[in-house]
Amino acid sequence: MCGIFGIVLKEEGMPVSAEAVEHCADALAHRGPDARGLYIDRSVAFAHRRLSVIDLNSRANQPLRDNETGVVITYNGEIYNYRKLKKELQQLGYCFSTTSDTEVLIVGYIAWGRAFLDRLDGIFSFALFDPRNCLVLIARDRLGVKPLYYTICDTGLVFGSQPNALIRWPGVMRGPDMIGALSFLSYRAVVGSRTLYAGISKLEPGYLLEIKSGRYRSERWWDLSEGISRSKPDSDIKELLGNAVQRQLVADVPVAVLLSGGLDSSILAYEASARSQIHPICYTGRVEPSEYDETGYAMEVAAEFGLTHRVVPIPEPSDIEAVAELVRLRGHPLGMHNETAMYTLAKAISKEHKVVLTGEGADEIFAGYSRLFRTPYDYNRSKFIAALPSSLAQIARRRLGLGAHGNQLQFFLDRYTYFPADEIRSLAIDGQMGTEYEMELVDHFAAQFAEAEGDFFSKISRVFVSTHLPALLEMVDNTTMAAGIEARVPFTDHQLVTAAMAIPGSQRLRWRSPIASVQALWQPVASFSERLDVSKYPLRSEYRSVLPKSVLSRKKMGFPLPLGQWAVGEGAAQYRRLLFHEDSPLGNLFDPPALRRWFEVGREKPSDSFGRKFWLLANLAIFFREAFS
Repeated sequence: MCGIFGIVLKEEGMPVSAEAVEHCADALAHRGPDARGLYIDRSVAFAHRRLSVIDLNSRANQPLRDNETGVVITYNGEIYNYRKLKKELQQLGYCFSTTSDTEVLIVGYIAWGRAFLDRLDGIFSFALFDPRNCLVLIARDRLGVKPLYYTICDTGLVFGSQPNALIRWPGVMRGPDMIGALSFLSYRAVVGSRTLYAGISKLEPGYLLEIKSGRYRSERWWDLSEGISRSKPDSDIKELLGNAVQRQLVADVPVAVLLSGGLDSSILAYEASARSQIHPICYTGRVEPSEYDETGYAMEVAAEFGLTHRVVPIPEPSDIEAVAELVRLRGHPLGMHNETAMYTLAKAISKEHKVVLTGEGADEIFAGYSRLFRTPYDYNRSKFIAALPSSLAQIARRRLGLGAHGNQLQFFLDRYTYFPADEIRSLAIDGQMGTEYEMELVDHFAAQFAEAEGDFFSKISRVFVSTHLPALLEMVDNTTMAAGIEARVPFTDHQLVTAAMAIPGSQRLRWRSPIASVQALWQPVASFSERLDVSKYPLRSEYRSVLPKSVLSRKKMGFPLPLGQWAVGEGAAQYRRLLFHEDSPLGNLFDPPALRRWFEVGREKPSDSFGRKFWLLANLAIFFREAFS
């Protein structure tokens, strides 16, 4: 796991300053504290910051070059099946000078061309230069575990693991993308290929870029729908997940496990303990107050599987400078207040480990967000209510917490959105948040719905895997790499993902009894969720015999900070000063009097919804201060 940076020159032989390249790569030094490398020729300049995980010898440092062909690569990630691929390549007559997965990437490309991507099982983003035909190939893994950003300037195409490295390059514009800002406030993430930096784009998951003779071509090399169509609904989920964990234990350093005591992390702890000769150490964050603390559940799981267990105290994220430090390292505002908790955990883990397994992905592929995945049920109820007389319909909608009936996309977005666009526009300076910005974001989700095959549930699943999950993985990658550790996510194994997505929605989010769906008819989703239905049913069913009953039966636990009360309390005083000061970093975007009026109204009854909106605004202000001031 590493940080990569590079330039593909617009014209061969253009002068490139090694000092300028290194300066950009230094913005990624936290991602690769073990080694640094630089390669410059007449066509490309590649830089690398290495976190040594496989083949710790300096011979595996990057950029790595094949002496015979001149093919050179700068690469971030891990190829879990590199040993298998290496054997195949050796049988074809190829020789190796390292034991690294990086060299397998180079030789695989030399042997099989671009088609080698389909053979890879792993997490990666890389740039590869082939001097034989002056071709540059840039690619990103299937689900988006490893990030990659790029922009085009006078010098050529500039790329890197994080955008804060790109903006150091001379000629790259440093300014905010307003549609990106609206997306962050609305969904806690920037959807699609946009970023928060004007002119800088994400290479989306499963996509590649080819650059040759000054021409750029982007295309999708892996398609989720095709993967789902080839999967069987009766696939052995336990076998797929167990095999994914086993493959992801490959490393020349010890591998740890993040253990919350919830279902997903407990499954990983079980599989890692069952499939590793050396039992991994587990880490848990202890939070206050005690009713939100999951340490007891985690201790029970660790004891059940005979695992060493470390407990790390997690402070409340009230220190604005601690949040600002993580924003600087990530090059992105914090969409969730628990990101500082993950950073605290990552720093503790990095004292003993370089690699950790985490449980992200299970909620997205197995319908763990039960309230949102029950949207089709609400939609059908809303459709029925729409046919009632208006007086009865009004009573029914109020009782069930349903808004106006609309099409499926709008009905879902009303629930998925954290900060409604019309509310954001009411706070913005005229012209800064136009309706056309919102329409671009809606079009993104409409395209996701159109690509999904099947019912309303399948469309929602598509959004969670193709939009929600990459944003979550970006957060996990950047937050753990800020502490210099590699996070591996077995639930995002592409074979497991496509198999899970092929399971009917009724089997992923299952009613507890044949009459439960009827009992739920006149109850809001919030009151029956996880009481009358069972989320992630395939996982609970497959692991029922090995996990403690307390893990299988308990509800999903939220983060303990009541954001509404926090936003109006003393802990958020520094955030309020930043947001409402006359020199606020958001002063060119939002109207200060409108922001203050909005806050005073919310202060009267500070709900968690209001607190989340305040958190997003305050973090956007911190990011604007750090990135653009």
